[in-house]
Amino acid sequence: MKSMILGIALALTAQALVGQTAPHVRMGVVSDWTHHHVLYPDSKDESVMARARSDPRWVQSWYLRHPEEWWPKRYRRPGQRIRRDWSVALGTTAFEPLFDSSFTFTIPTETGFGALNLVSQGGGTYLATGGSVTVTGTLNVGTFPLLVGGPGIVASPNGAFDYDDLAYPSSNPTLDVDGLLFDGGGGLEINIWGNSAGNYSFYTAFNQGNYPIEIQADGSFSFDVASTPDPGGAQTFPAKYVFDVTAAPSCANDFVAIGIPAAPAAGGQANIVGVNNLYSGGAGALCPTGPTVTFAYASGTGQVPAPLSISQSGKQIAYVENLATGSSYFHVLTIGTTANEGTSATAAVVPGTGGSNAVDQRVLLSPDGGTTNQSSTNAAFVVYTLNDASDVAYVTTYSMAGSGSGYLYKIGSVFNGAATPTILWSAAIDAVPSTPVYDAVSNTVFFTDSNGRIDYVADSGTSPPVVYGAVVAAGTTSENAVVVDSIGQMVYASFNSNGTNAIIVQAPIANMASFVSVPVGKGSTIYTSPYEPDFNNAFYTRSGTPLLYVAGTDTTTGTIPTLYSVGFNGSGVMNSSAGSSAALATGMADSSPVSEFYDAALEKDYLFVGVTNNCAATTFGGTAGCVMSLDITTGFPSVTAASTALPATGGTSGIVVDNDSSLTQASNIYYATKTGATLVKATQQGLF
Repeated sequence: MKSMILGIALALTAQALVGQTAPHVRMGVVSDWTHHHVLYPDSKDESVMARARSDPRWVQSWYLRHPEEWWPKRYRRPGQRIRRDWSVALGTTAFEPLFDSSFTFTIPTETGFGALNLVSQGGGTYLATGGSVTVTGTLNVGTFPLLVGGPGIVASPNGAFDYDDLAYPSSNPTLDVDGLLFDGGGGLEINIWGNSAGNYSFYTAFNQGNYPIEIQADGSFSFDVASTPDPGGAQTFPAKYVFDVTAAPSCANDFVAIGIPAAPAAGGQANIVGVNNLYSGGAGALCPTGPTVTFAYASGTGQVPAPLSISQSGKQIAYVENLATGSSYFHVLTIGTTANEGTSATAAVVPGTGGSNAVDQRVLLSPDGGTTNQSSTNAAFVVYTLNDASDVAYVTTYSMAGSGSGYLYKIGSVFNGAATPTILWSAAIDAVPSTPVYDAVSNTVFFTDSNGRIDYVADSGTSPPVVYGAVVAAGTTSENAVVVDSIGQMVYASFNSNGTNAIIVQAPIANMASFVSVPVGKGSTIYTSPYEPDFNNAFYTRSGTPLLYVAGTDTTTGTIPTLYSVGFNGSGVMNSSAGSSAALATGMADSSPVSEFYDAALEKDYLFVGVTNNCAATTFGGTAGCVMSLDITTGFPSVTAASTALPATGGTSGIVVDNDSSLTQASNIYYATKTGATLVKATQQGLF
């Protein structure tokens, strides 16, 4: 099997591999969010496998699932439990869950609407980190950006108001007595607040010392729950790059990169950070020093809230920048190679300035070149090709106006040296779309939408139509990216509510109307989980009993993250109900996506998952947020106070796994803490 894989990799990448006499050419491997969304389980059907092997992403995925075949000195003895080795501060920000929410208000004589970028503060409270209000009548008509502050009470710039920018989209009142503040320009400030249901105020003030004018203290302010979506899937992921799978780990060249949901500033906060010297943090570590920030960029002026993608060469990264003004850009950044690429998350450089030789190219995500503004907290899905030169990307944008809408874009010249990325086509969507996922076998792009559907676009021609699926989750409010089994040609989607339950849906690509929906807890709009599922090793190897795992909710409140397993019949169709379940928390909390990793040396199958609060495992001495390592080798794990866990303030982002190695500090998981904003490396279960 190994020789066959290496031969296929050679044909796909035209790179010299181990054992050849030609000069050594490295082969890099990326571990990022996409490897949780396009899966390549084994199959005895060679015609199916032949189609999959034509996709370079299959080769990347094979290496990630089989590190025992290539990573040096993989054999090791079981020993200590998971441990936190290092963390890198990412500045003043907060990670997911992040979503956009639309709102409307009628506070006579004022009416209007708006949208907010929200970050969870726990307990159903959200901090607005961007957005705007549009006043339609009768005074101060126009659109005004949010003044960012909070979550503590902050004095307005002109001194007329106190505000905290806190919102409560899951309850009424939806604003507290300090409320939201917007910049009307020319010294005008607009403060909207409320202290009970049906009692909201709209205040304006000009310049410091002028007494605010109260328009009315009796009216309505409401979040549009039917379209309070989470277009970005609520979770970011770090992205890990292995410089060469045919050589020893590299302290200098292997790196982890992450986008940051913060407004960037030259010499200050970064929105893109990369870290090398990863294999450090303990006695005898492969990298004697580290971790080291190898680049920190202030790219554009907006946030980078969604996962980024790394090129196969490791020289470029692609991501979406979202501006508070309601527009967004797709970026391709060539990482700089000088000593002036930023030194920390709070000492960023603008790419290409101050001695940096990084090149940052971008394209406005607008179907008409700029007159139609579109937000995007979504990730871009990059389609790998043989040599990066013809890579394309798919990305979605959205507008909260009305009942919500969006666009799917195909972008060319992605990882193509100095070429500027360009929009090849765009397709209008009649609802708010999720991050897109591309399947090379069917040549199809899939996404969920705010109407509770799984939609797709078959990429043929210059103006492909959107095919809307049946409504599988009426009443849903979250748009989480789908997972595609490219070999089995199945699509999996998760929704936080179908009006009754949180659900996992399986639909065959050949007949999307023939879907199976499985309840995984009570539906709730406080959080946007369940996020994407993962599967046990038996699913990937097609041996044993395949199981899907997902962090859903409890059946009573819908606010306690609960692990579920779902089995399959002999035809690969999901069972109509979940099998086992176990609470991951003892009270209200959100979860991360689950991440599976099979340790071939130990013959152990592990599942990693984080929760934001009330961790069920208390081995680290507390019940705050945590990350857990669960053994699923023989079936559903036991989740108890004694389960292996580490503290994680505010919970974790999505989790990526790197290797399977006996080299000290060379087999890890990576994630970001949602509160305190740190990038963390923790050693996998069983390492010494």
